Amino acid sequence: MMVIVRLTPRSNLEKIWEYVESTLTREETTRYVTPLYATQAEGMMSVAVVFDVKDPDQIAHFLVDSVANCEACHHTSTVTLMKPVFFPIPKNRPSTIYRYIVRIYTHPRNYKTIYDYLVDFHYPFNLFPIYISYSLGDEDIVMNIASDSPETVNTFVREHIRNLDGADTVVLYPVVKAKRFAPLEKLIEEQQRHLAEPAKKLPKTEIDTTFDWIEDFEEYAMLTGAFPADL
Repeated sequence: MMVIVRLTPRSNLEKIWEYVESTLTREETTRYVTPLYATQAEGMMSVAVVFDVKDPDQIAHFLVDSVANCEACHHTSTVTLMKPVFFPIPKNRPSTIYRYIVRIYTHPRNYKTIYDYLVDFHYPFNLFPIYISYSLGDEDIVMNIASDSPETVNTFVREHIRNLDGADTVVLYPVVKAKRFAPLEKLIEEQQRHLAEPAKKLPKTEIDTTFDWIEDFEEYAMLTGAFPADL
């Protein structure tokens, strides 16, 4: 299963990022727990660390022992991703990439309708999902998405998510930092394990299996001037 651990600071978010970046590079990957990557999104006031977890009890080492040494941390929240679906990176993607996290809050009766709608949606070439999942933690459905511009993703959220029946609250956060801890091969393996059904029908010639959507995202962001105050 995939687990997101969100670390909220007392006051200084940068110290949380420094802690995560320095600590997880020293953490041993075991057959039970693999730290995959971390992200920081503007406006969320937390650092999210994503793990691949084979035994839920084993995540306690990070939560109880490692995080205990982080003086800057005020509290944590742990979210288990349920039915995560990943989408391959299209070869015909925009030359500039902005990443966002979309958090959707809704009544349980709307979970499946909204989730299925987002998974089956025919996305344009300049906007593509990275993953969609039930989270039922801090939000009900979470979506990680990439686009060629802030205007593109804002228009998509406004026209295709916020007007859905039952989408009570939809919040959009730009990703300003990302750091991969697992090898790229592990990230691709995780993606392939949870590949969305529509994506399985795509010809291999349309898929980029080498693009690192964690590390390369930051390179693209710096080259294009995205979020210069945060990079």
